[in-house]
Amino acid sequence: MEAADLLVLLDAQQFRRLRVIENLLRERKTVSTLYWGQRYRLLYLLGLAKKMPRGALDLPAQTLRQQGLIVTGETPDQVRMTPKGEQQATQAYYQPQTRDTWTRLDLMAARQRILLAVQVTSQYAHKTKRYYPLATDLATRQAVRRWFHQAKGQSLPERLFVSLKTALEQLPEMVAEVVTALFTGYQQPGQTVDQLARKYQRTPWEIYLMQLDGLMQIAQDAQNQNHPLRSLLQPTWQSPVSRSAQQTLAAMGRGRSLEQIATARRIKPSTVREHLLEAAILMPVTAFPYDWILTPEIQHAFATALAGPIDSWQYSALPQALQERYAFFYFRLYAIWCDKRGVERA
Repeated sequence: MEAADLLVLLDAQQFRRLRVIENLLRERKTVSTLYWGQRYRLLYLLGLAKKMPRGALDLPAQTLRQQGLIVTGETPDQVRMTPKGEQQATQAYYQPQTRDTWTRLDLMAARQRILLAVQVTSQYAHKTKRYYPLATDLATRQAVRRWFHQAKGQSLPERLFVSLKTALEQLPEMVAEVVTALFTGYQQPGQTVDQLARKYQRTPWEIYLMQLDGLMQIAQDAQNQNHPLRSLLQPTWQSPVSRSAQQTLAAMGRGRSLEQIATARRIKPSTVREHLLEAAILMPVTAFPYDWILTPEIQHAFATALAGPIDSWQYSALPQALQERYAFFYFRLYAIWCDKRGVERA
């Protein structure tokens, strides 16, 4: 990730922590990372660069500081765009159209499956039996092999071509060109991200985002019953909430208290609270039982005590009596609830 890629992830008003952005990219799903990822509107970054080394954003941030595009907050880890940085960030940088749905799909698995399926189908259309398949993991090879044996037939190449064309026509022309150029097929080795970055005068990361946008659109279209990739991609759809957190949420749905859930699941009460906060952050506001936990009494107590932007709220600044009555869990859940509803107090 280059300085230009980091700049568009920052804000002119809100100080953002580099470590939070880094942890999102590396898929370090602590409640703190998820909460601030929600506040930054950057949850779509989850897991997009799992192998990114710790501290990888420090050098791009240093470059932005030297160029006068960002300023540092109370700690070097907190940064915000300057007016000059805001002006530069508004220049043409691609913002993926499908990014709000990315956490619902195992994008990396879907990416490998689509690329290999396109290659296999292309070679099949030209009756080529000897070629080097794309390097993928064993699970991907097995999944594509099963799909191909079930789907192959004279109509498969045409059906796949039409479905891909339909998906990519819903995106900007450059994105369609990038996704198509990255495909490998018969007598087409497929261009690399770096090659396309030079061609279009974009950063490799921006080209990568374009590819993911195109692949996500293909995956969304593949939910159609008659889509040729439906059976291949269906297993890659996922809940953004971890399985353990889903189990905790299900247990709560049976009317148990937090303590009863902890006992029944043989986990710590603190783990139950973490699971519920994770679910609240990653699920739509209408899908989480806020009213069951945040009683009218709790809502009134926090509404009375808290004022100003949500980012300025501090549990330690609450009246001592309120802290003794309600644990940090309720404070954080209330903030998530207000954020999800677009509530900012004056």
